[in-house]
Amino acid sequence: MLNTLVADAIWRAEELETRGIPSAQLAWAEVSSIEEDLAKAHPVSEGQGRIARRGAVRAALKTGDYTRAQGLVDRYIAEDGAPESLKTELAEILEEDDRADPGV
Repeated sequence: MLNTLVADAIWRAEELETRGIPSAQLAWAEVSSIEEDLAKAHPVSEGQGRIARRGAVRAALKTGDYTRAQGLVDRYIAEDGAPESLKTELAEILEEDDRADPGV
């Protein structure tokens, strides 16, 4: 059920963003929230859990909420069993956002 919800939310956010509709940020916040719920439902040892963690961070950044994204990364990196590859990738997602928006 959550997978369907997140797919629908991503589609909606992308459509709003493409059309330049300001509520796209709210839609991305919904995506981040659903992805966070998926991350809670799936352990970091599962592929779905890792995908959800990356998605929650990326969507938080799409809303411009760097503080939320950083908090999610900190939490996910600290999880027992989090693979080094995921830790590196999450840090890189934040670094890419920093480079895209040097005012942060």
